This record gives sequence, C-alpha cells and structure tokens, in this order.
Amino acid sequence: MKNRGKNIGLLLTGMAVGAALCGGAYAAGIVAQPTWQPIFVDGQQVEMEAYNINGNNYVKLRDIGKEVGFNVYWQDGVQVDSDADYTGEPPSAPGISSVKGTTLAPGERSGLIISGGGAGCVVTSSNPKVASVEKVSGSWVVEAHAEGTATLTAKDAGGGACTVTITVAGDDSGPADQTTAEVDLTANADIRQKMVDLINQVRLENGAAALTISDPLMDAAQDCASQCFTSHNNQYEGEAATNYGYEHGFGSNLTWFTARGDTDIAQTAVTNWVNSSGHFQTMVSTKYDCVGVGVCIRNNIAYCYMFAGNPNSVNAYG
Repeated sequence: MKNRGKNIGLLLTGMAVGAALCGGAYAAGIVAQPTWQPIFVDGQQVEMEAYNINGNNYVKLRDIGKEVGFNVYWQDGVQVDSDADYTGEPPSAPGISSVKGTTLAPGERSGLIISGGGAGCVVTSSNPKVASVEKVSGSWVVEAHAEGTATLTAKDAGGGACTVTITVAGDDSGPADQTTAEVDLTANADIRQKMVDLINQVRLENGAAALTISDPLMDAAQDCASQCFTSHNNQYEGEAATNYGYEHGFGSNLTWFTARGDTDIAQTAVTNWVNSSGHFQTMVSTKYDCVGVGVCIRNNIAYCYMFAGNPNSVNAYG
C-alpha cells in the first residue's frame, strides 16, 4: 500500500494501551468498550476492531499492520518490520540450494534458490576461485571455475544466514552433461501460446509483422528450456534446432526467474525481454518470420526460451 512510511505512524496509538488491546477488552483495570467509528487508510474505509477507552479510540496493532502493509509479530517483545508485508509471524531464516545440485563441473553455472530471506538476501562465496556468485536479473547464480569446494552463504537483512557447499569436480569433457534432462515437448502449452501472443503484440506495436509458429522451433525451445540453462549454450541450442528439423539460423532469447503461484510467467518473460535492449531487438527484428518458445518450471524457477527463425541465415551447428 502507498505511503507506508507515513502510515506507520498510526501504530503508535495502538502501542499505548499494551495488553488491553492484544488479549481482550478488559485488562489491568482498563475497560475497553467496542466502538464502530469508520476507519480509513489512504482514503479507503477498512474494517478493524476498535475500542473506546477513556474517550479515545484504539485499534489493534496487528490490524493496522494488515491494512497498512507491515509485519507485526512477537519475538522477545513486539516486533514491527516496516519493510515486510503482514504475516503475524517472525520472518523465517533464509534457505539456499542449487538448481543443478551441489556438484558442478568447471565452467558450469547453476541458479540458486533462496527461500525465506526476502529480496534483501546477499550471497557470498568462501572461495570465489572455485565457485563465484553473481546476481543476474534479480536472481543469484553460482559459476564453477576450478576443482575444490566453496561454501555459499545467504544472509538476510535481519542477520539470519544459511549455507550450502558446492563441490567442483574435474571433468575433461567440460561442463556436466546437460542433455539428459527429461523433456516434455507439450508441457506448459497455455503459457507458451500466451507468450507467442505477447511477443507478436510487441512486434505489432513496433511496426513488425507477427511471427508464425514453427513446430520445430517450438520443440527445440522447449528442449532447451528443460535443460534449465541460466546462460546461453549456443552449441546445444543450435544442435537442438537442427535435431528437431529447423534448417536455418535463428535468434535466441533466454530468461529465468522465480515463479510463485501467482506469477504470470508469459508476461514476466516478455517484459524481461522488452526491458533488455538486445533481447528487445530480437523480438522486433523484421528479419525473422517464425517463432518457437519453451517454458520449464522446476523448483519454483521458470526457464523461458524464444527462438526466432531467420530463413536467410545459416545455423552454425546445422
């Protein structure tokens, strides 16, 4: 809710009556009578339990938190977190895990799943020469460099921390085999169709013709999304297009992000590409005439691909 900083001043009135407003209508000799005066937050009427005590109106601190949009909970005293949405519970300690597991090969990258710590979590590596971390498009990624182990620590703004140990194992063949992930070429069909519609909407708004759907590129993009890549793998992408029957060159967009139950995956993916100049140019270029998209959702992470076919170019891996 807007004006959170200003509205949080309202909670001081709730704190003044202490236990009387948390445990019931009568405490410590104070008589609280229910009152039905209208209460407004940012000009909108809201429903809260209100009490009249000695001619003054009071509401419960937790109710203000619910309506204004800050958290209130008990932990060694009443805690107010003005930057967190209301849950009534203490924030959970962060958790950290690697999408591809804790053993990586040199050169391999894996997304990190951070749970419980909120957007303010910071991740560090105990040995960046073995495995370093970086934040990409709002999500943390670990990249393996050399044999050894590194402890990754996720720390939230409240000081809560958790760790995961990454082992980098030598492999003369390079990064761990990424071609064995199970592929369902028909998965997330509705999301993929919406993504195509949104891509064509962006093209039409920018003077480019709509792209037709290419079944080979749809299959290739879905295969690549299923590998959970967090950065482009040009060889795998090129070979996938050839293997599924697309004979020409193509442009490629990739994005990945945390996907919760209410996340509009198609819209988020296209918005990410619109907000990146290079990805945007791939979407609206007039040299492309067909499109294929893929979406894989794994461990609450969405991996999204777009392949735009160019009949006048050559696939280097074809």
